[in-house]
Amino acid sequence: MDPDRTITFDPCENQPMDRQFMLSQLVVPRPIAMVSTRSPDGIANIAPMSYYLPITGDPMLLGITMGLREDGQLKHTYLNAMASGDFVVNVTSEAFRDDIETVAMESPSEVDEFDLAGWTPVPATKVGSPAIGEALARLECVVHKVVDLGTPDRVFGEVHLVIGEVVWVAYDSAICNEQGRIDPVRLGAIARLGLRTFLRTTDEGAYYLARTPWAEFIDNRKEP
Repeated sequence: MDPDRTITFDPCENQPMDRQFMLSQLVVPRPIAMVSTRSPDGIANIAPMSYYLPITGDPMLLGITMGLREDGQLKHTYLNAMASGDFVVNVTSEAFRDDIETVAMESPSEVDEFDLAGWTPVPATKVGSPAIGEALARLECVVHKVVDLGTPDRVFGEVHLVIGEVVWVAYDSAICNEQGRIDPVRLGAIARLGLRTFLRTTDEGAYYLARTPWAEFIDNRKEP
């Protein structure tokens, strides 16, 4: 980093919205969990969540942070997941690319986002929340733990880290390579960049690096 071009940012001197913006612009690209849930009234909900990460394989856990809506109320996805105890993470890929922002709108709770986006609700296998039929892969989750973080009652402050235990995975064989393993390029996941910018997975954008065991690395360095 050239000192003459360096711009600094002190969180203490900036508002929560600016801090959130900074994180969203620099922690990129982020996978998008297209989360589907169902309300206690039976209304299906879909929301793209990009503050999302895998945690551990035993038990099989993933985490999603869910903040507040712009009106200061809890997100419908969070309320639904807390009420039902489950949710589905549908992997965001090409079939979803044009309607990510459609389902991101903060619509009223009585709106069914499946109708809004024109996607197909299908029954999940082990949870009550619906899955998205167009998804090439999905992870069905039960709520394992919720960690309350941030400043309560403040937009861009209050968040709830929802840790889900994956109890079922389903995916289309079309995303597998000749050895039967999932090929990330064939999956074609879409990631979130800053603001309203997204990133597609393409052959040209992917590259491979071998991981060398430490002992082999040292031996290779010793060779003349």
